[in-house]
Amino acid sequence: MKFYSRQLFPFCALVFVFALFSALAPERFLALRNLVNILRVSSVTGIAAVGMTFVIIIGGIDLSVGAMLSLSAMVTAVSMLLFSGADMAMIANGEYVSLGLLPMLGGALCGIAVAGFCGFLNGELIARLKIAPFLATLGTMVVFRGGSLLINDGRPAMTSDCNWLDVGNVLGIPAAVVLFFAVLLAGGFLLQYTTFGRYIRALGSSPRTALHVGIDITRLRVVVYTLCGVLVGVAGLIRMSRASGAYPFSAGIGLELDVIAAVLIGGASPSGGRGTMAGSLIGVLLVGVLRSGMTMLDISIYWQMVTVGVLVLAALAGDRWESQHADIARENTGN
Repeated sequence: MKFYSRQLFPFCALVFVFALFSALAPERFLALRNLVNILRVSSVTGIAAVGMTFVIIIGGIDLSVGAMLSLSAMVTAVSMLLFSGADMAMIANGEYVSLGLLPMLGGALCGIAVAGFCGFLNGELIARLKIAPFLATLGTMVVFRGGSLLINDGRPAMTSDCNWLDVGNVLGIPAAVVLFFAVLLAGGFLLQYTTFGRYIRALGSSPRTALHVGIDITRLRVVVYTLCGVLVGVAGLIRMSRASGAYPFSAGIGLELDVIAAVLIGGASPSGGRGTMAGSLIGVLLVGVLRSGMTMLDISIYWQMVTVGVLVLAALAGDRWESQHADIARENTGN
């Protein structure tokens, strides 16, 4: 499977799925409101997918992003309310609290900082303690989810005044969509045109070679996981804004599936060394279109999960097929 095939196949799949739902429900699916809503809803997955793209390129994985989003959203919401003069009793009772601009900014920074620290913790466990990424983030997933429930004893924290990222617009474009593409472009620039991006690809392609050329692979892994955490915190702001509060039981449930699926479907290799932001964008849109179209056709959420899972397996099978044929080609060349 050549490079252009890895990019072309997901794009063709996106076009096919879009055309299929357009034919099955043209009036509803092709409505401008629905198309904009797909982008708006996909912004949460998309921003987290930018961070996950970096993680998967270095050969890692992060199963904790959904729980991390829940924790960061709870910290953000509670911080906003506390900075606005509320106490924990008022927050627990769900009382309305008027939020000012500075408290909202302060709370947002607190939530992003906590998410960044969560990513840093993942990186330290993986890079310094040498715990396998799957196991490390599986453990922290439980810790982060439990932490989000502890903050307000499992109750939601309501922030009805903080909804601009959901309802606001920038030049007629939803603010969440603008933020998503700004993060995507910044991530693409970092990956393609900076030393940081070259180091990430080098680490994913061959950690031993990266170490021999002087790259501090331990520090780089920690930085990548921390960056992923920060971006999950940003995604959490959009999720909280859309829900007018933070809901620790439901926020981020299943997010890790959609995020990892989008990145793998977009052509990133689970073994590391390969991935693009353009591919991740295609994967995010494919997952978003699938979920929107299947919901519109009243197809069960369970079948949606099955469909996304099948796409992930197809992406993994394609990557494995490519690796096997590359090994055979190298052996033939050597002979």
